[in-house]
Amino acid sequence: MSVISLFSDLEPFLYRPSTEAHDGTAPQTPATALPLPADADGLRGHLRMSWRIARLAAHLAAGCTRVALLYPLVSERTQRKMRARWSRQLLEVLGIELRARGALPRPGRLLVSNHISWIDVFAINAISPLSFVCKDDVRGWPVIGWLVARNHTVFIRRSSRSSAAEVRDRLVHALARGNSVMVFPEGTTSDGRDVLPFRAALFQSAIDAGRAVKPVRLRYVDHRGEHSEVAPYIDEVNFWQSVCMIARAPRTVAEVELLPELPSHGLHRQDLAALAHARICGKDGPQPV
Repeated sequence: MSVISLFSDLEPFLYRPSTEAHDGTAPQTPATALPLPADADGLRGHLRMSWRIARLAAHLAAGCTRVALLYPLVSERTQRKMRARWSRQLLEVLGIELRARGALPRPGRLLVSNHISWIDVFAINAISPLSFVCKDDVRGWPVIGWLVARNHTVFIRRSSRSSAAEVRDRLVHALARGNSVMVFPEGTTSDGRDVLPFRAALFQSAIDAGRAVKPVRLRYVDHRGEHSEVAPYIDEVNFWQSVCMIARAPRTVAEVELLPELPSHGLHRQDLAALAHARICGKDGPQPV
């Protein structure tokens, strides 16, 4: 069985249900008609995609083997190093260049970021491996879900208040122990041109633990330096289509900016969420590092 047919067989399991656009209207373009960059079409683009997906399959297999065989034998610090290296290699396999700037988070920080793609997790892990809060249905994704579940991920059921309270308690415990955790407070992905409103609930964990919030700004551009049309995981695009679009593009650049942290002491979670949102949007003026 070829790599292409293997992933085609997985498509029913990886399908991402259609959603409305963020302004409440229907998606403008069906996933099957999503345009690719002109230089990603044709034989060269197809060969590039096939080669990268073949390497991706091998990389995922190697990752599963390491997690299954080596993780139980090494320390948590070594696991973090392995996760960072594997994430950097994953980006390279898909033709994604990582550019990062800003100070790395100190221990026990709640990192918050705008959310554009499933790539976000790997871009951040490549710089500073930490725990993530992730929606519960990701656990069921073939291969990726298995790996995510074994890498200190905290799963949350979006529609469950009891799940949100349980996750908040786990985050407080993790932060108090000096472990940093990443959340995407938009609650969904966007095209990256704007930052959606933040949900404030999980900001309470930083307040309860007495820990600062570290905002992170994500942006994806293509090889010409223009806004990437292939990176966003939105609308009717399913996981397999997203992988193919990224693998077919000549090059994608993931820009990760680690912004100055925000103290949580004395703030209400709504105010803390608003400050983090403004900082990621670049609307809070110059700040000291």
